[in-house]
Amino acid sequence: MTSRERVLAALRGEGTDRAPILDWREGDFAIGEDAWNADETRMRLWPVSNPFGLARHEGLDLNARLKASPEAGAADLDRLVDAVRAGIREGLRRGADGVLYALFGACEADCTPMQYGGHYLERDRELLSDLQDAACNVLFVAGDAGLYLDFVSDLPAHAMVWDRSGAETSLQAVRAMRPGALGTQDPEADFVLPRPLSSGLPAILFSAAPAGGPQ
Repeated sequence: MTSRERVLAALRGEGTDRAPILDWREGDFAIGEDAWNADETRMRLWPVSNPFGLARHEGLDLNARLKASPEAGAADLDRLVDAVRAGIREGLRRGADGVLYALFGACEADCTPMQYGGHYLERDRELLSDLQDAACNVLFVAGDAGLYLDFVSDLPAHAMVWDRSGAETSLQAVRAMRPGALGTQDPEADFVLPRPLSSGLPAILFSAAPAGGPQ
């Protein structure tokens, strides 16, 4: 079984001899049992931020903007959605197998449940729904604590991953909410994260083209 075959089997919920590893090096995300020694068979993912994360990178407090001026905030959000969509298309054009979609905002430090659910959830759903023809799309729920995993559990992606340190919810509890492949720092996960994804995201997501990424 090649690395790619193992990943596809895990996505389908089929048994594998070992769990694929999701890891990165110099901005190049890949999935495979030995991602950096199996270049010919690994799955390569193009990292993008969701609109909330992109706004934060720009220094825009989108929650405050939407509260102070709903019309102007909605226009900002539309612009950010278009920017994320363009980034996704660029990654796929460069030959990535899919997208690592970093979802910011679905945690207590960023938004109240009403803010995330009211403003951002359906925009994330819209962007992820456009990706289903790609071979492997991974939803990463970013946050240090208080993740709203119940809110995002039905978003369309081939796999959902999160940093174990950022969730009080067990892997078994998430399985009850979401069918399909799951990944975290847990040996029972379908995809193993050997280190927290959040530690590698900021510099990677907001560069024009991740180093070593698809060309």
